[in-house]
Amino acid sequence: MPRIGDRKTLALCLLMWSLDSQVGLAITTHKKLAKAHHEIKDDLFPRPPTVRKLVRFWRKIFYEYSSTTAVIHDANDTDRIVDVIDYSPLEKQRYSFMVPRRDRDEVTSRNLIRYIKAAENFAKEGESAVNRGEPERRLYDAYKSNPMALQRLYKGEVKLRAQGGLADDLIQAAANAQVYLPQMEKIFLRYGVPTILTRLPFVESMFNLKARSKVGASGIWQFMPQTARHYIFVNDLVDERNAPEKATKAAAQFLANNYRMLGSWPLAITAYNHGVIGMANAVKKHGTKDIGTIIDSYYSPSFGFASRNFYSEFLAAADTYEKLYRQNRIPKPLDYTPTASVIIRHPMSVAQILQSTSITKEQLTALNPCLLEPAWTKKLNKQLPSFYEIKVPKNLHKAIQIGIKNFDAKRYARR
Repeated sequence: MPRIGDRKTLALCLLMWSLDSQVGLAITTHKKLAKAHHEIKDDLFPRPPTVRKLVRFWRKIFYEYSSTTAVIHDANDTDRIVDVIDYSPLEKQRYSFMVPRRDRDEVTSRNLIRYIKAAENFAKEGESAVNRGEPERRLYDAYKSNPMALQRLYKGEVKLRAQGGLADDLIQAAANAQVYLPQMEKIFLRYGVPTILTRLPFVESMFNLKARSKVGASGIWQFMPQTARHYIFVNDLVDERNAPEKATKAAAQFLANNYRMLGSWPLAITAYNHGVIGMANAVKKHGTKDIGTIIDSYYSPSFGFASRNFYSEFLAAADTYEKLYRQNRIPKPLDYTPTASVIIRHPMSVAQILQSTSITKEQLTALNPCLLEPAWTKKLNKQLPSFYEIKVPKNLHKAIQIGIKNFDAKRYARR
């Protein structure tokens, strides 16, 4: 989720901005972006060895492993895949394709603990621990091809984690994205941001409009309220984090600001997760903007697995989406309604919109998820601000425009 730093370190950001301007860094022009459409340019999005290795891992997660599996791997050496947990036996036991998340987590946790204990045995006993049992044998097999990796195992320097497969989730997300990506790309072009960055929601939310995090992030771009308010409406009536196009405008501005501060798209993307201040600190500490060096060398309590992997995860998701697109494996979205935008030139409440136009409550609700529950209940008569934009069915566009125009005419005629 996107993060904004505090005021205390604003000077550091301004310094970074100043340094960037001295070496001629600027937001990519629209003309240049048009050539880079649907491809990832190495000059904008470099892949040093560390990044290539991480991308290789995340491609497997996005393309090979489905949500019925979990991969147990080394958090610091993602080539070391120890085991793949399969939930299919649970599905057969339940005669269901949907195994509750709690049950899957329990199975994953149980297996992960087995391998963590096996790693502890190697740290205590060295190579002889391989004879203890299957977990030790699997662990040894994952590391034996690389002497340095094997030494890490013997020294107790291995940190294991589990990662759920996402292949089927990405295919469904790609279907959902078809509705929004064309307009999202136009928005990013308008703000001078590479259109390939519209693939970030695959990492943030899998293009789930109803995505909500435990800490309060919302929408396909997973903005926190305090960050979103810099760009869009977030109040008791409206939460535009849940309106894909409006949130995309916010994301484009946010990413453009990150780039202005940091002068590098890999850093700007990582800052979406870790914060621009955190990435500025990393650059200052190591004296480089090379994303590979920062991933390998930068330490901060908050710069954990998610932040280190964020840029590579984005690249892998974008690569996988393009691969699915070329293979014609992206299904058509279900229940797609062509839409158009209507600008409410003067303040109107939801009740007044419904009374003066042919749109139904169900249509207005479905097409405008940014309108919160109070807008339909206790604050039904509270007015939306002037020039507020609503989405309507395309076939009703003109009729709704006329209805709102007539409402305004009657309202001002009474004055």
